Amino acid sequence: MRLNWTRGAALLACIAMSGCGMIGGSKKAPAGQVVATVNGEEITITELNREMGGASPADPQQRKAMEQAALQNIVTRKLLAQTAKEQKLDKTPVYAQQEAQAKEGLLVGALQRKIASTITNPTRADAEKFVSDHPNMFAQRRVMVVDQVIFGKIDQKLMEEFKPLTTLEQIEAVLTRESIDFQRTTTVLDTLNAPEGLTDTLMKLPAGEIFIFPRGNAVFANQIRENRVMPFVGDRAITYAQAGLKQKRTQEALAKQIEAIRKGAEDKVTYNDKYKPEKPKPGAAPAAKAAPAAAAPSAPAASAPPAPNT
Repeated sequence: MRLNWTRGAALLACIAMSGCGMIGGSKKAPAGQVVATVNGEEITITELNREMGGASPADPQQRKAMEQAALQNIVTRKLLAQTAKEQKLDKTPVYAQQEAQAKEGLLVGALQRKIASTITNPTRADAEKFVSDHPNMFAQRRVMVVDQVIFGKIDQKLMEEFKPLTTLEQIEAVLTRESIDFQRTTTVLDTLNAPEGLTDTLMKLPAGEIFIFPRGNAVFANQIRENRVMPFVGDRAITYAQAGLKQKRTQEALAKQIEAIRKGAEDKVTYNDKYKPEKPKPGAAPAAKAAPAAAAPSAPAASAPPAPNT
């Protein structure tokens, strides 16, 4: 019987034998530190481990599955990147700008990590003092169930109308009357990791009092439904405090370094006349400074462990 091969059949045969280039073993399979190649571009064990984020399950089958998933992610990314290069997308002005920004971000991250590595770990005594000085976070920690009504920014006149109201249902009625969209939800607030100023305010609120605050382009109307004291003490609290102190000190060190670098380079920065920063007027309050994280990725400082569930 004579076999009539079609182009489709030949292609399927190639795929079945792991790629036309591999037929008959004409290409040598990657070995050693190289786990795969994509059009000749190597993927190493180091790159694979980085893709897995350091995960290393004890179960061999689970690890194999994770390795395969990570490897296929890398293969797909390299194929797409190679296709983009073939289409000369890496030669566009937009790409050049994004590439420069990404490189700057990596360099800033490296500098932040270097600064972070110089911060001394807080002692147990430091942590114990922090725990003692912040009872609302630890010994008197509270977990609050808060009902919320979330809506977009409104004019001040309508905000004034909310002041005498005592229930979220009353707020919803006003929003409905004004044809303002809103969302009703429930959240949990833990004073262990809430901003200190917010915690102090909540502690002074009368029971059932509604409190309203804007955040971004939204406004949150809140009412505490449940308020439980759940102390966080012992060695776990000390460990949490040590990590939190390390993170705080690192952020402070980064802020000081950024300020020093900016001050030392003032004569190296020149502006187009249309974009010159305004000089502060005599007696005017200093302009708010952008957080370091807004300019670059945050440093991987020691972060506090997750808040306990009990």
